[in-house]
Amino acid sequence: MRPTLVSVNFRIGAPQLEFWVDVRLRSFEGRWLAVADIAGDPEIGVGPNARGALAASLSSLGPAVTAALMADPQLLGISSSVID
Repeated sequence: MRPTLVSVNFRIGAPQLEFWVDVRLRSFEGRWLAVADIAGDPEIGVGPNARGALAASLSSLGPAVTAALMADPQLLGISSSVID
């Protein structure tokens, strides 16, 4: 049986924010890692699922900004391509 690998790159933003965040999301055999490029610096998050890893990678921005970015409608399309 071959290992399952998920690799997705995307950009998220929110209308109330003046910036966006480029994200690399990876999974290997159920382990999730998200790397968010914030002001040119990589912020790494790990979690039990894709959303948890993404939220962890955005946490340095604070709860309000993280919530705004996690509400990006584009994430719906991405989640359909990610088995989580």
